This record gives sequence, C-alpha cells and structure tokens, in this order.
Amino acid sequence: MLREMSLSAGDVLHLTEIDRQLKHSISRLTNLGLFTDIKAKHHYEEDSNELGIEIIVKEGLFIIPIPIIELADRNFNVWWTDHKRDFKYLNLGLNLKLRNITGNADELSLLAQWGYDRRFMTRYLSPYFDDDRKWRFILDAFYGANKEVITLTKNGQPEYLRDEDQYLLNRLETKMSFLYRPYLKRSYILTFGYIYNSIEDEVYEVNPQFFNHHTFQRYSQVKFEFIHEERNNKYFATDGWYLYLAAIKNGWISTDQLNSTEIEGDFYYHHQISDHWSWNSGLQARMRYSKEQFPYYNMNNLSTERIYIRGYEYHHIEGNNIGLVKSGITRKIFDRPIYWGKIMPFKNYREMNSKLFLSLNADYGYVSDDHYQTSDFVNKNLFGGGLGLNFLFYNQFSCSFELSMNQKKEIGLFFHINQNFK
Repeated sequence: MLREMSLSAGDVLHLTEIDRQLKHSISRLTNLGLFTDIKAKHHYEEDSNELGIEIIVKEGLFIIPIPIIELADRNFNVWWTDHKRDFKYLNLGLNLKLRNITGNADELSLLAQWGYDRRFMTRYLSPYFDDDRKWRFILDAFYGANKEVITLTKNGQPEYLRDEDQYLLNRLETKMSFLYRPYLKRSYILTFGYIYNSIEDEVYEVNPQFFNHHTFQRYSQVKFEFIHEERNNKYFATDGWYLYLAAIKNGWISTDQLNSTEIEGDFYYHHQISDHWSWNSGLQARMRYSKEQFPYYNMNNLSTERIYIRGYEYHHIEGNNIGLVKSGITRKIFDRPIYWGKIMPFKNYREMNSKLFLSLNADYGYVSDDHYQTSDFVNKNLFGGGLGLNFLFYNQFSCSFELSMNQKKEIGLFFHINQNFK
C-alpha cells in the first residue's frame, strides 16, 4: 500500500497539494483491485507543523473460488439471440484465485473448465523481487480444446463446425514475462512465449487456409508492452487517461509456421466536467502484417468484449487491421452505499458502494482485409452508438446495458461486463 501512495512520511508539501495527492493515491489503491472500499482523512497539528494522514481500507477476499458459468459464444448477445439461450453453449468449471499470498500483491490463478469448451490455465504473478521493488515476473501456462470451431465467416455470419465425439481445435501456450515498473504510473512488460495449435482434418477440409494449409501451427513469440495508467478507476473511469502500446513478433525460429508482426494500441481520455458529468473518448488499433497470406485463425476480430463498435455485436467482422474511435458523455444518476446486512456472509462486502451512470455513446470504426472479405462491413466506414446504463459496484465490478444502433439501422439491446475476477 505504501508503495502505491504518492505521499510518504517526511514529505514537505503545501497544504493545497494534500487533497490532490490523496486523490491520486486513492486511485492507485483502487486499481490494485484488493479493496472493496478506501477512505482517507487528514488532520493538521499546529504545534509540530505536521500533517497526519489516515488511510482506511476494507480488504476484499484473497482466496476466491469462482464458479465458472461462462458462455462459449464470443459475447453475451450472440448467446442470447443467435443460440436462443441454449444451456449447452455454457462452460462450467472453477477458477481459484489466491490473491496477495505473501502480502506483496502477488497472485496465483488456477482454472479448470469443462463443457462446450475445455480449458486449463495456471498463472502466477510474483512479488517484487528486487530491493527497489520495481521488477516482477509472470508465469503462464494454458491448454484449451473446442468441439465447435468457426471455420470461416461469410456475409458477417460465422460458419460453425461441430463434432460431438472429438475436439476439433486444441491450443497450448506457455509464457514467461518480466514486468518492470520504475514509476507508479508506468509499466513495461517483456514476454517470451511458445504457442502450439492443431486442428482435425474436418476443419482443414472446410478451410485449408485456417492454418495456411497446415493442420497444426507452432511458433515462438516475443511481446513488448508499455502501460501508463492515470485513470481514477480502471474498472469504470470518469477522470484521467490510459495508454497501452504493444509490439509483437511471431516467428523467431526457421521452423515456426507463423511469421508476422503485430502492433496494438489503446488510448482512453476521461474528463470530469463536474461532480456528475464526464466526457469519455478512446482510440483502439490492432494491426497485423505478414509477407504471406495471414492464416484465417489469426485474424483480428471486431466482435469481442475487448474491442467492439456499439451496435455491431451480432456481426462477426474480421480483418488484418482494425481502428476504432469511441466517445460518450456520462451522467452519474446514483451514488450511495447499499447495505446487505447479515445476508452477506463476508463482512467487508456488507456495505456495497454503488454507482449508476447514464451515457450517450457514439463510435466509429474501420476494418481492412484484402484476403478473406468476410463481411460487407469490411473496408468501409462503420458508425454506431446509442444510450447506455452503466453500473459500478464495490469500485471494482462494472457492467452495462446499451441500446445501440448501427448504420444499417439495426437496433438492439446489448450487455457488456468488465470485472476484476477475469
């Protein structure tokens, strides 16, 4: 906690700076995702000319067994509408998170999932291991298998291939990352990984370009990421800004079957106009380049929870390059705690900080693709937007209901979730 504070014992500050520094410190403590509530207060002692600061936190659960009831579809809206809320498209399992194991914000995640998709994952985020507390490492291992695969997309609709008796797609990934955080707001991550994917002959027969005329795909990967975090709350921001840049090189060995370069970037800017109003805008870009035709499996996808245009959630839009501009104005209409009392077994969760926002959104996007032409939305300007109702609970869990329309005048009600259990 002390490392996240922009104030420390012995600092000499003008009194007008105290509230601003405390605000920044609380934002960073919130973004740790370890606390359900954070409050700060200070008192000035005239005799000693010193300022005392008290930070009061409520700790969240550090051992978190999370039952997995997850959609196999690419987003909630596709499951609700296209697959008619069919429970066979659900995945069941358990995600066990052990947070703050040593008291230094380290974390171990163990995931086991069965059902429509099979998935096993282990991830360990270490404590800072140097004297200056600037270096950490991350170990990742992942295995996934799917009985149903999107083999190709035509006219914006994915074509599925399913086999009840075997898994059509198998994926294996191992990665090791080194995280360097020289400043509180800035991080650098260097990742070395190895990926092995394979498909059954059925998939190859339908689309030989799935892995570029192979039934398996193996390659090494090096990824460099830069993160600058200035948001007041990364789970739902109303003030500050965020920058993410990544450069990825796939294929460092002559036998690798994917040789490509990828660039990713996200920039969000949030301006708090008043206590209730804020302006939000963002830029997102995903670019992939390869001398050979890009494998269909590795195309960028515009209909995931991470990158989408409002109003296009039902369309499967793919391409080598994606660019988005997102904007909206937000009005806070509810901000007060809700008391669960003894019906909530965990004491620190009995008081739930709750915020409700109404938003007016407008998005623009462009997807370029010279190979597969999966949709008539490709290589065209895309516009979408509408109204949103956004919830923030415990300062960590957010979700939204959005009534949006795209340029084809298709109107839909869409649900999106962003919470720190992922």
